[in-house]
Amino acid sequence: MRATALCGAALLLTTAAAQAAPPVRDPDWPCAQIKVPLLSIGQVWTGPPIDAHLTTWANDPVIADLTRQITQRRLPIADAEQAIRTFAAAAGTEKQARLLALAAGVFSTLDLQRGQVIAGLDRFGRRQKQLAAQLRDDLAKVRDTSADADAAAPQRELAQRLEWETRLFQQRQQTVSSVCDVPNLIEQRLYALMRAIQAALG
Repeated sequence: MRATALCGAALLLTTAAAQAAPPVRDPDWPCAQIKVPLLSIGQVWTGPPIDAHLTTWANDPVIADLTRQITQRRLPIADAEQAIRTFAAAAGTEKQARLLALAAGVFSTLDLQRGQVIAGLDRFGRRQKQLAAQLRDDLAKVRDTSADADAAAPQRELAQRLEWETRLFQQRQQTVSSVCDVPNLIEQRLYALMRAIQAALG
């Protein structure tokens, strides 16, 4: 068990170090994807200004409800685009103002969702760093006591703890890989929805 824990921990820490090779990156960021903390409206929107609607879009129940509907990732993007076209057709002479308010709602909602995911990944990265530091400490302790015949029992206990911590670290790394894709998925949906709204402006 001790040899397994030692080899597993050493391999894990070596791999983690290799993955952290890029010279410029947030040390707490646990993803291979480049971290982009903030999005700007200009990155996703080239239509008329929507800034004036950023604080008012939620006051319109219809726009607020449609925003909640089309920003849900489980809704196929084709259905969301159709909902935008239907909304635009029903808006009449107020089409531009209402579509701009909808664009503000979509940007605000998905930017908030994306920010929350990134903050969660940052917290995860910090916890993984702490766990990796604990792994290194326990690995050093096991090595230090390996030649001490009187430390057999404490060494077994340390080795067992090291094996458990290594397994936990690996499980968490495997879990986070899918979460790392979420900011990009949100961005893709944001781009698609903003394009659909801009197209509906005519």
